[in-house]
Amino acid sequence: MKKQTEKKNRMRAKRVLAVLGIGLLLFVIVGGVTLYKPVKTVMSAAQMDDGIYKINYQNDYKLDKALSSNITTEQDLLDFVSDTFFLGIPLDANQDYVACSAFLTQNEEGQYLTGRNFDYSETDLLAVYTNPADGYASIGMAPLASLNIGVTEGIKATSKIGRILMLASPYMCVDGINEKGLMIAVLDLAPPRIRQDTGKPKINTMVAVRMLLDRASTVDEAVKMLEKYDFNSMTLYAQHLFIADAEGNSAVVEWQLNNKFGEEPGYHMKVTDSPVCTNFWLCDGETADKCQRFDTLTKLLAEKPVNTSEDALNNLEAASMKNTEWSCVYQLSDFSVEVALDNQYGKGYHLSPADFQ
Repeated sequence: MKKQTEKKNRMRAKRVLAVLGIGLLLFVIVGGVTLYKPVKTVMSAAQMDDGIYKINYQNDYKLDKALSSNITTEQDLLDFVSDTFFLGIPLDANQDYVACSAFLTQNEEGQYLTGRNFDYSETDLLAVYTNPADGYASIGMAPLASLNIGVTEGIKATSKIGRILMLASPYMCVDGINEKGLMIAVLDLAPPRIRQDTGKPKINTMVAVRMLLDRASTVDEAVKMLEKYDFNSMTLYAQHLFIADAEGNSAVVEWQLNNKFGEEPGYHMKVTDSPVCTNFWLCDGETADKCQRFDTLTKLLAEKPVNTSEDALNNLEAASMKNTEWSCVYQLSDFSVEVALDNQYGKGYHLSPADFQ
């Protein structure tokens, strides 16, 4: 009897161990599947040269969730990123004024290209390649200082923590291009920050950039998408969006506060067709003597409406500032970009999807 009891106990123990083993195996498999894409993404981060890095982003960055989360402030975005990628661990960001320039031009083959200067406090650049299953592939530019990454920020980009923080990079891009030839750039305006409130779902600047890179193929499509949301600018400043496409369309989308008596108050979205954008409101209709960089680019494009990539870089150099952190020439017809760092226009980096594989 005792032997039979011991035998049953051994059999029960084996069954328990078997169940635990299967459970552990399933945990490892599920955990492996869950972690595979973020680990692969983190491992893809690589330094191209001093001050410039790239990452092939293969993780799911939950854009639909972001679009339905009413993200308005910087803290809202940080909370979303923290919950989505970092198990709720609190994050901090470093946002500064973005005094930039952007323009659209055409080359000798009739194809369109855009130029973009990003003027900012000292930062390294992260080129972010994404190719979501439900959207367009894109190459975006993210200032690593906004994630507190970089030599000046204390967290090295090549460190484990630096690489892991790059999981937030799809929502840190301030300009970029997608495979359909849509280009977008963020440029700051004067305070106060934009807080549109008409009852529509809310998004902020960085979510808007990600949405348009993923899902818009033309300026017209981008404008229609933005109309479905209440826009909220990042940082303390107002912001507008320069958007261009491979068909040669370009527009500046702005949200201006209406304080006129007898008219509906609040921020209203306004679209101005313009091949040049800097850091003042274009929907007012007055451009003369508003910004020297705007005047410079307008004059150069009028004198020479057909430009090579080298010409476009020369235009960016003419409109650059001491704190121009990067200059990009986006080729809207072949999904590539030429990048120059820190006013070093003789030294460029070419990026296309193949460079991220």
